Amino acid sequence: MNAENILSALTDVREGFIADADAPARKGRPIIRRIAVLAAALVLCVALAATAAAYTDVGYAILYDFSPAVAQALKPVNESCEANGVRMTVTDAGIDGGNAWFRIAMTDLEGDLFDGSIDLCDSYHINRFFDSVGSCYRESYDESTHTATFLAQLGTMDGSAIKPGKVTFRVREFSGHTEKWDSAVAGVDLTALPEADQTVKREGFAMNMDTGTLEYPEIDCLVPGDPTPICPGAAVTGAAWVDGKLHIQTRKKMFSASGIVYLTPAPEDDMEAPGAILDAVRANFYNGNGEDGYAYEEFVFDVTPEQAQSLTLKGWFYLMDEPTEGPWEVTFRLE
Repeated sequence: MNAENILSALTDVREGFIADADAPARKGRPIIRRIAVLAAALVLCVALAATAAAYTDVGYAILYDFSPAVAQALKPVNESCEANGVRMTVTDAGIDGGNAWFRIAMTDLEGDLFDGSIDLCDSYHINRFFDSVGSCYRESYDESTHTATFLAQLGTMDGSAIKPGKVTFRVREFSGHTEKWDSAVAGVDLTALPEADQTVKREGFAMNMDTGTLEYPEIDCLVPGDPTPICPGAAVTGAAWVDGKLHIQTRKKMFSASGIVYLTPAPEDDMEAPGAILDAVRANFYNGNGEDGYAYEEFVFDVTPEQAQSLTLKGWFYLMDEPTEGPWEVTFRLE
C-alpha cells in the first residue's frame, strides 16, 4: 500500500475543498476556512508520517504498538531476505476461516551453520493484523539443500474468520545444532515435598480440550529458590504442593536449553508412554526483565500426593549451542 492509497483511505477531502478554502474569504467565514485548511493539512501530514514510519524499524515498532492493523497495512512486502549466510523465504501461506498458516524456509548458504536440529530459541515474532494465538515449529529439513522448513499456525481468539492482510515474521537468532536430553530429574523427591509457604500470582495458560481454545487462568506460582540441576542449562528452582496440586518450577538459561518436565510411572518410560502425565496448566515468566539471562517456567500437575508416591519426575530438553544472530524478517500477504 503506497502513500496515495493511505491518503485516500484516511481522508475524503474533496479536490475542490482546499481550493475553495484558499479562495478570497466571504465575510464572517475566514476563521472556519483557515481551520478547515489546517485540518486538511494535518490529515495529510499524519498520513505521510505514518507511511514513512512503516519503512523504518523504530517507526514501524511504534506504529505497531499503536495500531497493528495500520502498521501491517503500511509495511512493505518483502518475501525473502539474507543475513549472515542464511536466506529466509516465505514459501506458502493461507487462510481457512478462523485459522491461518504459513511456511518459512531457512537455507544455510554456507552449508555448516545448522543441521536438522536447528532451533529458533523462541526468538521468533509474528506480527499480525488481528488478535490471535499461534505457534511455530520445525516441520522438516532437506539435507541436500541445507534447508529447514518451519510451519507457523495462527487462530483467532473467538473463532471469527480472518480477513486477508499482511503478516511479518521475524527471527532474531537460532541455535544451529541441538542435542536431545530425556532422563529422570535427580535431587527432587516427589514423596517428600512440602506445602508451599509463599507464592506469587502470575498469568498462566492451559488448553481447554473440550473447546480446543487456550485459557489464561491466574496461578499461584512458587518463589524461585536454589537451583537443582536437571541438565546443562536447566534446573529445578521449586517443587511443592499448592492447593492440592503439584508445582514444579524450572529455570532455563536462555538460548542454552529448551524443554519441559513431566511425570511417568516408570523411570524408563518417556513422555509418549501411555502412563505419562503432562502439566495441566503452565506459566512462563522472567526474574525482572530477564536481565539474569534465565527464563522461568512453572508446571502444574493435576495429581495427588498419594499418586505422586509412585511417579518419577523426568525432563525432556534440547541443549543448544551458541546462537547465530540475524535478524531475518519477511513480510507477506496472508489470503
